[in-house]
This record gives sequence, C-alpha cells and structure tokens, in this order.
Amino acid sequence: MTGAAPLDAARAEPSDTPRAATLADLDVLVVDCQATGASPAFGRVLELGWGVVRGGRAPFTGEAHWIALPDGHVVPSEVRKLTGYEPAFAALAIADRDAWARLRNATAAGRAVPTAIHYARFELAFLREWAARFEPDAPFPFDPVCVHAVARRLYPDLPRQTIRALAGYLGYSLDLTRRALGHVEATAFVWQRLCGELAARGVTTWPELQAFLATRASSPPRSQKPKYPIAPERYRSLPDAPGVYRFLRKNGDVLYVGKAASLKKRTSSHFVGRAQKALAPEMLTQVSEIAVTVVASALEAALLENETIKALAPPYNVQLTASDASVWYAARDFESAAVTPSERHGVGPVPAEYSLRPLAALSALIAGATPTASLRSDAVGVSALFTPDESVFLAGWAELAARHRELGAAGAAHPRKSALALARRLLGATSAKADDEHAGETASTDAADRSWDPARVARHVERAAAQAFRAYRRAHFLRLLHESDVVFREPEAAEARLLRVRSGHVIDARTLTSAHVPAGRVRPRGSLAPPHFDRATYDRLRILTTELKRIVRDGGSVAVHFGPHRRLAERSVAAVLGVV
Repeated sequence: MTGAAPLDAARAEPSDTPRAATLADLDVLVVDCQATGASPAFGRVLELGWGVVRGGRAPFTGEAHWIALPDGHVVPSEVRKLTGYEPAFAALAIADRDAWARLRNATAAGRAVPTAIHYARFELAFLREWAARFEPDAPFPFDPVCVHAVARRLYPDLPRQTIRALAGYLGYSLDLTRRALGHVEATAFVWQRLCGELAARGVTTWPELQAFLATRASSPPRSQKPKYPIAPERYRSLPDAPGVYRFLRKNGDVLYVGKAASLKKRTSSHFVGRAQKALAPEMLTQVSEIAVTVVASALEAALLENETIKALAPPYNVQLTASDASVWYAARDFESAAVTPSERHGVGPVPAEYSLRPLAALSALIAGATPTASLRSDAVGVSALFTPDESVFLAGWAELAARHRELGAAGAAHPRKSALALARRLLGATSAKADDEHAGETASTDAADRSWDPARVARHVERAAAQAFRAYRRAHFLRLLHESDVVFREPEAAEARLLRVRSGHVIDARTLTSAHVPAGRVRPRGSLAPPHFDRATYDRLRILTTELKRIVRDGGSVAVHFGPHRRLAERSVAAVLGVV
C-alpha cells in the first residue's frame, strides 16, 4: 500500500507560504490516502483523508471518504486485509473529482498550502495525478513536507519510523487497520509533537524546516544494532520468575501481553538480536514501560496470559484475542456437527465444524461406501476444489488397505470402531505437529500446486485421520478437566501445585504441602454428557491441556482428580495426552 521509499525532503515549487509564522502557529494541512496499488500507474485511490492542524495543539478535526473506483477495478485481497475494505463500502464512496473539490475547499486559495504527509512520496504521486486531471492549468496547490523524513532526522536511532511506530513512541494509539482518518489523526498528533522538537533545534518556520530537510545530516552513520527506546536496565531488572508481562506505550496503553517461565530472560529476548517477526521492531519502538505479574508456575503464567489477552485485546496479540468463533459438537457418527451439545451431537468440544469429518469419511469408506467427491475431500482433508479424482483415490486407498488391517473385511463389520482404532494408531506412529494446532486444519492444500498420485492420497488420508483423532482425544480430556482438581509439579520444581477447576474456570490455585485427596466428588453424578463450552472456556482448557502435556513430556508430574477415589494418575494422563 505505502511501499514507496520515503522522501528526504518532499517540497513543491517555490511558494508564498507565510515565512513569519512559527510552526506552532501555522495551519498545516494533513493528508493521507490508501490506494489499491503503489502508484497511479498500478492502482487508484481507495480512501482519502485530511484535516488542518496547528502545531500549538489547537483542536483537530479530520474527515475521510471512500473513493469510487472505475467499473471492473478490483481491490486486491492484501489491500482489503490491510484496510478492512468491504465491497459494501462502495455504496458510501464519492467520486474522485468530488473528493478533490472537498480537499481543496479545506485549504486557502491563492498559494501553496503547507502540507504534512507521513510518506509524502506515496501520496504526492496520486495528488499530482489528480491535480493534473482536475486543475490542469493551475500550479500544484500543496507545499508538502514528509513527516517520516523529519522523524528520521530527529530520531535516527528508532528501529522504525512508520506512522504506527512513531505515533506509539510519542504516546498515541493507532489501530493496526490502515484507515485514512486514523492515519490523518495520528499524523496530526505526531506533527504537533515534532514542532516542539524542531523548535528545540532552532527550526521554527516552514522555510527553515524545508532547509533543515534539504541539508544532509552530519550525524554518524546509523547503528546496525537496533536501539530501542526503553532502557536495557528496565528489562534486565525484572525477576527471574514465571509470570505475565505487558508492554506499554507512553500513554499507558497495552501493546502486547506475553507469558514467561522467566520474566527477565523472556522480555530480554525481545530486545536482544534482530527480531524475526515483521511487526516486532514496530511494536518494540513503542514500548516505554513493562508491567509484570509474577505467578507460581509457567503453567499458571500461560493461563493468565490467555485471560489477560482476552480482557485487554492488545493490538499485537492475535492468536488468543477473544472472538465469536463457535465451539462444535459432532454427531456420534461424525457426519454432522452443531454448536450446542445434544443427545445426537455429543462428541466434543472441537474447534471447528469439520474437525472430525475425516473420521466420518474413513468410517464410510471402511463400510464400503462409494468414494464420492465429498467423501474423497473429507478423507484427504482438502478443499473439494483440489480433491483427487476417483481412480487415483481408489489406487491410494488400495495402498492403505495393504498396510492397515482395519481397512479390510474385518474392519467393515465395525467401521466406526475400526476408523478410530486406525486413527489412534496413526497418531501414535507419527510425530505430532504442535499441540496448539487446530485439528480442523487437517492437511495442506498444496494439492493445488502438485498433481495427486496414490502415494500422496495415502499420506493425506493418514494425516487427516491422525489429526482428527487428536481433536477427538482432546475433546474427551477437556470434558474431564471441566470439573476437576489438577495436581502438577513443574520439572525441577520442589513443590506441587493444585488447581481447582469448576465449570471450566480455575477458582483456586495453591501450593500443596501434602498429598491431595478431594473431600468429595468433584464431578457431579450424571455429568458424562459434554457441558456447553463457550470459546473462552475451550481456549482456557486447551491451554491447560497443552501445558500439562509439556510438564509430563519434560519430566514433571500430573494427576487429575474427580473425587476421593477417582483420578487419572501420571501414566494415564500421559496416555490421554499422547506423550510417548
């Protein structure tokens, strides 16, 4: 969207901009546009925003409008994702000529208007194209300065000077979605702060600012090692203990929430070396403080992280952010699913409607069903668009039948039982992917790029069945955890911890000084039917499951109690969790 290189000094033709007015007293036009391509040769303006700001912090009001696109012009999917654009917005759009007229009405006539644009080169390409079409005989009406170029001169060591990073560094919260009005308001905020910084350097008027940008900086070359605004002493002073940390902006907004087995080591890792994720330098540029909550174990840190993210919805956390996603319950034959458990739909909870569909397909095929397109699609775990044709699928099925006894005549007598037995064995025989992977995403859709052959069909069927069984097994364990007492000891920990889980919530956590025996029945009688999980409960117990698996795998201990004489001991827990 705004991929053009920034200007070191973006200026219009010589103008009669008032020379005596200080930057703090000067009315400056702020402009931002979002477009469908990097330049007028490759795209059109999608949204335009503007407003007039005064550096002395007078009230600021901006406006923005969607711009009507030519018939047949397509908004690329990446642009839709970045801007949040929906086709329905076209009904709200105005013509580009009308947008230009409104923009010009916001400026004084007769002279080039002082204009602040974050990445001036990008917007100027589109504004000049509009000026040439709508006012071909008039001089270009804007006298622009690139705010990014100003920031590079004033803050040369910041890891990022994007509008989001710069605004956050200065104490302003900007949404991750690229909307013109939000960017205009953020640019106005940044401009007001930069006026003070410039005045401290003796740059007080518009001509002086243009001269400042035109002069090459004499400062030493920028360090190759990122220099983050927060002092290293801050994160180095954090406790070497489990907990949850929150990265904060200057205005106190939470940017990011993370968990740690060691708060000191984990937070330091963000700032040491080069960050791998694309958004990490932008986020870390905005961090001015770190708030922490110390807990007793890494498991409890993971649970608290989940709850904190759902409560605060930090902009740089995406995986655990609360959503309206449903939790599903499959039918006993796995053929259908519903969002509410019932006598028919009693297998769950599972994360997606199609999580267990490979088991349904496997059962039907074992029973001798004709491999229809939908059955083939479910069996290999890919979209119907990429399903292998029937002849290739049958050849792959023959390969599977040759090495799996459950697919033979004996299996056909009890197809559901045989499908589960095979899927269980396949999961145990393969190296499972990350335990947090949603079982609904059963197999890669790289079939779109490579043709199917029998061996490939066999691999996909095995993979889809194994991952569906993981979801099936996890559903059983989540139901057990929903009403339970969980006793665990982290690897190398001296003491065990007790979590009391009721209705899917952890209502108590404490250190055990003696063996735990529940005083009464934890799980009410007649409660074997799956309770109704909302997404928050599902995520909470899924994370608890993942952490318990980690503890068992790494040498700790786990026991799940349901009453004085009912419990899953360490070996049983390990078997349920699939820990070899």
